[in-house]
Amino acid sequence: MSEIRPAITNNQLPSNIKEQLRFLIFDLDGVITSEKKYWNTARLTVWDLIAGENYLGLSNYFGGGSDVSSRLLQVGKTVIPDNFIYELKSRAINSNWDLTFFVAGLHLVGILSKFRQDYPDSYLDILNRNSIPVTAKLQQLGRLLPAQEYNYKLSHSIIESFWEKTSSLTGSTVLEYLSSFTSKKLGASLPSFLESKGELWQLCYRNFQEWYEGKRGYSLPDDDTVLDLTSIDNSLKILHNSGRYSLAIATGRPRVEVIQPLGNLGVLSYFDQERIVTYDEVLEAESIVSLSYPNQKLGKPHPFVLLKAIHPEQNVDIFCTEEFQKKNRQYAAYIGDAASDVVAAKQAGCIAIGVLTGFDGGKYRENDEGKKQEKKYQMLADLGCDVILSSIVELPELLGVREELN
Repeated sequence: MSEIRPAITNNQLPSNIKEQLRFLIFDLDGVITSEKKYWNTARLTVWDLIAGENYLGLSNYFGGGSDVSSRLLQVGKTVIPDNFIYELKSRAINSNWDLTFFVAGLHLVGILSKFRQDYPDSYLDILNRNSIPVTAKLQQLGRLLPAQEYNYKLSHSIIESFWEKTSSLTGSTVLEYLSSFTSKKLGASLPSFLESKGELWQLCYRNFQEWYEGKRGYSLPDDDTVLDLTSIDNSLKILHNSGRYSLAIATGRPRVEVIQPLGNLGVLSYFDQERIVTYDEVLEAESIVSLSYPNQKLGKPHPFVLLKAIHPEQNVDIFCTEEFQKKNRQYAAYIGDAASDVVAAKQAGCIAIGVLTGFDGGKYRENDEGKKQEKKYQMLADLGCDVILSSIVELPELLGVREELN
C-alpha cells in the first residue's frame, strides 16, 4: 500500500501540485449522482428474499404494505436503516451488492439463531446441500419456520455484534469475516452459502439487478443528482473547457449504469471515454489476473479502477503489484465521498479530494444535518483526505480555474 500522507490543511492545494495535476477522476455515486435508487433497490431485494413467497416467505418479518411503493415508504428504512449504510461505507465497503448481501445475511443469521434453539441444526443439511439451487434452499427452509415468531428485531443484537467485531476491519476483510462470524453465532459453518461471492451473494446480485432494471414489475425513479444539475453541469464544463485536465470516471457501477445516466444528464461528453472505468472492467481484469493472483478482488478500495483510468494502455497484471501501486501520482486527483474512495486514492498515490455530498452519518436525526456533516468530514480527514469540499461545485475555485466569458 502507498504511504498515507497527512491531509493538506485549510482545504488548499499547494501551487506545485495544482500545476502538475492532469487527471481529475470522479467517483459517480455521492459525487455526481445520488445513490437513493441503489439503496431502495437493496431494500426491495432484501425484503423479497426474507418476506417474499418465492424465498423464505416470512411475510410479517418487516411489516409494511402489500404493494411495492407502500413497502418502501412504510418499512424501507426498517429493512436497511441509514446507519447500516453509513457503518458499511465507513469501513470502505462501496458495493451496493455487498450491502444487500450483508443485510440479508445478517438477518438470516438472526433467524437461524432463534430457529436452532428449538430445532437444533435441522437447517444445516438444507443450506449446505450442493445438489439444490439456492432459491430452493430458502424455500425449503421457509417451510420449516413458524412465520409468526420472527420479525426484524431478532437481528438487532446480531448486527450490533457484527459492527463491534469488525470495528478495526476495512474493505474485503469485512466481507471475509461474515463467514467466520456466522460460524461463531450458529456453532456451524455455511461455507458455500454465506461466503463472499457465494450462493447468497450471487442470488442478491441477480435479484438486485432485476429490481434495478425494472424486471420485477416495478420501476424505481431514475437516478437523481446530488445537487441541481445546472450546478454540476457548469462545474464539469468549466473544468473540461479549461483544457488543463482529462476528466475520468472510476466507479463500482456496471458500465451500462454509467453511460446511460450520464448521457441522459447531458454530461457524458465531458469525460474521456477511454478513462471511464466501471465494474465491467473490474470483472474482466479479475478474470485475466486469476492465474497470477488467485482470488484477487479488484473492486474499491483496491486502487485498480484509478490505475486503469490513469493508465488505460497498461497490462492489468501490473496493477496488482505493490511496486506499481506505490508510484507517486500527484498529477491525478480522485474525487469521492466515501472511505473506499480515500483508501483507493492513497493506495494509488493520488491526491484524495473528499466531498460532503452523498452518504452521511445516518444515525443522527434528519434535522441534525450539521452533526452529519461534521461526522463525515472527520471520517474523511482521519483517513488522510488531502482536501475536503462541500461538493464538486467548489472544484474550479480550488484549482484556480475560471469560466471563460465569450
